[in-house]
Amino acid sequence: MPHLNLEEEFERRAPWVTKFVIDGKEYGGDFDPSNDPRVPMFFKWFPDAREILEFGSLEGGHTFNLARSPGVKRVVALEARASNLERAVFVQHLLDISNIEFKVANLEEIDLATFGKFDALFCSGLLYHLPEPWKLISQFSKLSSNLFIWTHYADDIQANEIINGYAGKSYKEAGISDPLSGLSNMSFWPTLSSLIKMLTQNGYQKIHVLENNLTHPHGPAVIMAATLI
Repeated sequence: MPHLNLEEEFERRAPWVTKFVIDGKEYGGDFDPSNDPRVPMFFKWFPDAREILEFGSLEGGHTFNLARSPGVKRVVALEARASNLERAVFVQHLLDISNIEFKVANLEEIDLATFGKFDALFCSGLLYHLPEPWKLISQFSKLSSNLFIWTHYADDIQANEIINGYAGKSYKEAGISDPLSGLSNMSFWPTLSSLIKMLTQNGYQKIHVLENNLTHPHGPAVIMAATLI
């Protein structure tokens, strides 16, 4: 799109969360995915992933890094807010990346079976926005044997509820108008042990805790890689 004034085009689509570098110049928001370690960690555990399903792609910051990795043939990126995907598709055209399919999907309700099978699932920054995260997790094993997760969780001291057999806490979401919020008014943060329980109950027998950040400013956060066998 050489004829576009990119500053005007980015401003017209504001507000942005993600920072993008186009022809050496920065545009968009403050989150810089280029230095984010989660995508390299994903490929360290799943180096043979050629077809990837991503949950909660926002504006495509992680998506573009996944798609540009050597050997990746296809990334299907699911995002609930059409406005986020409009920004992502705009950047996709600027970067000329053709192996991404952005799709609008309400992950609180969707039947994931319609998307088929994948080599691996990339689920970063999503589960803690869901009111019933176990419902989404229950579908994962039908899609892939390999799962990568980054999520916040409730520490044991804060866990004051048991819902559907899982200990955790309710968390107030900012609402539909916030691009970084869940769709529902409330979400449920399970404890780490309850999150692992959700995974094992749904077939993921090998679970590796890659990083457990107890001092994250928004609450404890964990990175996990899980496989069915």
